[in-house]
Amino acid sequence: MKGLILTGALGAGKTTAQRGLVDNYGFWTPRTVVTRQVLPAETELSQVELEAFRVGVLKGEYVLPARFGGHWYAWVSADFETLCKPSDRCAVLNVRPYTALVLSTIFRELTPVWLSIDEGERARRLSARAQVRDVEQAQFTERAHSDAEESDYEPLFHYRVLSGPGLIEALLSVLGERTHRDGC
Repeated sequence: MKGLILTGALGAGKTTAQRGLVDNYGFWTPRTVVTRQVLPAETELSQVELEAFRVGVLKGEYVLPARFGGHWYAWVSADFETLCKPSDRCAVLNVRPYTALVLSTIFRELTPVWLSIDEGERARRLSARAQVRDVEQAQFTERAHSDAEESDYEPLFHYRVLSGPGLIEALLSVLGERTHRDGC
């Protein structure tokens, strides 16, 4: 399965790009379960209670569990299995940097891309996000700390794309002319 693995700092536009590729270009994305509260606009996420998450991981219903910002995230195992099968359909994954690097070694046809953003714009986005999602200061601080540590991974990414106008087009160009022409 060909496609993109999006990663980068909080507020860089990973989820926005993911939604744009899914909604406008027919990309597919695995379902993600999380132990944090999910906002109505976060249609790609499903909230599960911590104990249900733990049981789901132990039963093999959820795979690649990762902790970020004080909460657990994982994919539905059936969707991970879909990633493992040959397909002409394009996938787009939105993951933390370490996970992006690991997945890029497993799925050679998925291209890892680091999304970067102007720091002023990033600060504006994070401020708006904090009012909606990271309302508790402790949660925001933990997410920011995790994010700061992960910035060390950026030099390990061959492809880096600047978030902003033209982001989707830049991501499509990373995949190459054939993918853009076929529209996934």
